[in-house]
Amino acid sequence: MAKGTEKAIKEKKYSILIVDDEAPVRRLIDCLLKEMEYNTHQASNGDEAIEILKKNHNNVHLIIMDLLLPGKHGLDICSKIRAMDNFRDIPILVITAVYTKSKYNYQSREYGADAFMTKPFDNDAFMAQVSRLLSLNEEEEFCVAE
Repeated sequence: MAKGTEKAIKEKKYSILIVDDEAPVRRLIDCLLKEMEYNTHQASNGDEAIEILKKNHNNVHLIIMDLLLPGKHGLDICSKIRAMDNFRDIPILVITAVYTKSKYNYQSREYGADAFMTKPFDNDAFMAQVSRLLSLNEEEEFCVAE
């Protein structure tokens, strides 16, 4: 188990990367997460997200990513993250206001996302999804340690 993840599990201090090109959406998600005492990082596009991951590779426990991003599409970023050894096990929650049909849910999972939600989302449902994904991450870490 990575030292950063082990410490986060003991202290329940998770760090979450928010990737969305809309600053108001990032701020809303940031506020929701900070209410639960999660640490956050923010990126407005895929390249920024990858740079943040590289700088904080042991300290990101969940990625929340929009699909419609400037430059590279969110699915391409998901795929790129899954191809990188240090990041392939970080859960990814895809959020989108544009790609709302069920085929995008399926496609997101093909590209490596662990969950899919449409915007606008119910805050309680969103936080339940975040908690679920963090607990999956925690379970995987404990399985690796055994």
